[in-house]
This record gives sequence, structure tokens and C-alpha cells, in this order.
Amino acid sequence: MPHTLLSLNYDVLSYVLPLLSVHDATQLALASRAAYVLAFPRIIADVSLGGLYHKPGGSALSQLTSFCNFVLAPAPAWHGALEARICALQSLQVMRDAVRVRKDGVWKIDPSAAALLSAVIARAHTLQKLILWGSDALFTAYPDFGLSSSPSIHTLVLGGDVPPLSTLSRAFPHVRTLEFISGGGSCAPDWAMFTNDTIGTSELAAWQESLDRVDTGFPIIPLACPVRRVDLRNPLVSDTYMLFCAREFLRRTRPVVLSASTSGDLTEEEMCAVLDDEVVAPGLRFLDLVGDRCEGVKEGSEWMTRVANTLATLQVPLLGVSLSVTPSIPPMIMSSTLKPSGAPAPAHTAQTEPIDLTALARSIAERARSLRFVSLDLSAAPGATEGEKAWFCAFDAGAERRVERVPEAEGREMLRRMRVLNRWD
Repeated sequence: MPHTLLSLNYDVLSYVLPLLSVHDATQLALASRAAYVLAFPRIIADVSLGGLYHKPGGSALSQLTSFCNFVLAPAPAWHGALEARICALQSLQVMRDAVRVRKDGVWKIDPSAAALLSAVIARAHTLQKLILWGSDALFTAYPDFGLSSSPSIHTLVLGGDVPPLSTLSRAFPHVRTLEFISGGGSCAPDWAMFTNDTIGTSELAAWQESLDRVDTGFPIIPLACPVRRVDLRNPLVSDTYMLFCAREFLRRTRPVVLSASTSGDLTEEEMCAVLDDEVVAPGLRFLDLVGDRCEGVKEGSEWMTRVANTLATLQVPLLGVSLSVTPSIPPMIMSSTLKPSGAPAPAHTAQTEPIDLTALARSIAERARSLRFVSLDLSAAPGATEGEKAWFCAFDAGAERRVERVPEAEGREMLRRMRVLNRWD
């Protein structure tokens, strides 16, 4: 009897099927019912609805309606369990146009589409990641949106206009990762920064124990619950109000792991204004900082020294620190036909003398004596070489502090472990 794909043990197939593209899995599903059952989970695992702005109006809404009705309908007997369709869904992205209908010349949210989508979110017991664009309008059109959502949804990604935290925590109480997508109109909503009132603890009770990570471009001041890891993407600059908002956000979330970006010319006093005792004392263990738009290797190393001085001033009880830089925006190169006569040629960035990363790591370890791990990366700075990044173990040798360079593979593994540190580590 000849062996076919369908005769393989499922343990083997579990490694083969993820290698298929969705298109290839769809072609496989057309071969037979047995092939359909085998390929279906790969086809429907990751679904994106909408984004059909290039097609006639109503196409995206029709797509969402057809998809929701399909997965909510009982699967045929030969497919398996009645909920075999919806239970294969693992990741779902819904764009703005997927729930909109044009009425009287104006695009509006269709409440029936929002209700249908909410039903899918409630019954998809294997759904792990949900991405919503313009979610504020969904809750406005259908106030019960998301209620009784599947407890399997652990990652909630939001873009565009976002509803208040109390609404989100009530609809998605089991979320562990909350992410705000940059771009697409995802700027800080008024409720996130322009308020002095913290949401009551009872309104965020569901997140007090479950929320593990928040990834955002802007501070979310009303979020008053502990979060193990905070990623603050937008660079902190020399602006008093922005620094105040960042400090308040970190003070209320009390992160164990903090990833943030700062302007390359941020002073030690300004860093201390954000990372003060109320922020770091409760348990910050790993700090991942990026110096934004450093002019060169020298400026990048000076920024790292300022960070080290800040840690020395605050006596931060860190176990690890990772410092890296991003390059400055290069000047626009004009075409020779547009360049005015007599204009100077653009200056090329000269390669500078390499920085002694071991000495820099030792200096950092001496200023923050609790450190056990240091990661330095200047390779992105103009004039740097690819080799200007290194990983170090820091330890006490009597009264001295010493650092030992480790191989890249070991350094990256230590960096990974630092990023998953918990409050009790």
C-alpha cells in the first residue's frame, strides 16, 4: 500500500503543516474531505478581516458577515465536533472598514456586524490574539461588545481610537498583554494623559493579577495596577509634562522589566525625574534603554555614561541593564540637478576610534553594584563598526567590581532571561 501525506502519523504532520502557506493549505483542502479536515486549522488559524479600501463599498462588511456566519455555524459531521470551525481560530485582526456601512453618505458602524463579531469572540475558545482597529466606535455602536469574551484571549492589540480602560477591562478581563499599535491614528487618547483621576481599583480588578505586559507609545496614567513588563516606545524628550506623565505611569504600574527610549541628549537630572525612588524602589530588576538618534559613537557612549551616573544617584537595585542607540536621521541627499551651484558636498561620517566596551561596562557595574548582567550596543551609531556590541557578566571580586565578556549566544540568552524576570526573582 503506497504511503501518502494522510497516512503519516499526526506527530509528524504537526511539524509539516505549519510549513505550508495558507494558499497551499487551501489547495490541499480541495483534494478530499480528509485533506480538508487536515488543512483547515492551518487555513483559519490567523485571519484578517477588512482593509479592502480598494474594493467597492460594503466588500469588507460582507467579508466579515460571511466569515462570522461560517465559523458560528455547526461543522458537518465528517469534519468532527460541531464547533470544529470556530475552535481552529487562534488570531483575529479586524480593520475599521470590516464593520462599517454607508448610510446617507456617511460611513457608520453597523451594530449588527459588531454583535456578530462579538459572538465570535465569545465562542472562539482557542482564540489567543485579538487585534482591533477603531475599537472605540465598536463599543459606542454596540455597548455589549466583547462581554463574555473567550478567556483564551491573552493578547489584545488596539489601533486607532481606543475606549477607556474600564471598558476594556470589563470586556476582556483575562488579557495578559495589552498593546497599542503606533500609527494609524493611534495617538494618546484624552483619558490616557489629560486627567488627574486614577481609575478606581475595583474597575480594574480583573487586571490586578492577570495583566503581565503593556506595550505602548504613550504613558497611560489611569492604569493603576502592577504590570510585570512595560514597553514605552516613544522617546522621552526634554519636556517637563511628558517626563511627568512617564513618571506617573511607571509609578502606578511598578514594572519589574522596563523597556524605554530616551532622547540622546536627555540629562541626568531629567532621567532621575522619571526613574526616581517611587518608580524603581518597588522592584525594577531589568532596564532596557535605547538612546534615540545619537550623532555618533562618542555621543552614544556619553549617553550611556549619563545613564550609569543616573543609576548611581538613585541606587537602583537592578540585576541587569541593556543600553543601545539608534542613529540620527541622515541629511537628505539632493540630486545634482537640484543642488544649487557652489553648495558644499555632504560630509561623510568618518569612522571613529572604537570604544572600549569592557571599560564602559566596568564603569556601569561600579556605579550600580547590584548588576549581574550588562549589554552594550553602539553598532547602530554613525561611524561605528558591527563589532561594537558586547555582553558582560558583572560580579564582585573582593572590594572590586569586575566584568567578564561572554559570547554572543550566551549574552542573548541572558538578555532573554532578564526580559522574563518576575517580581519574585
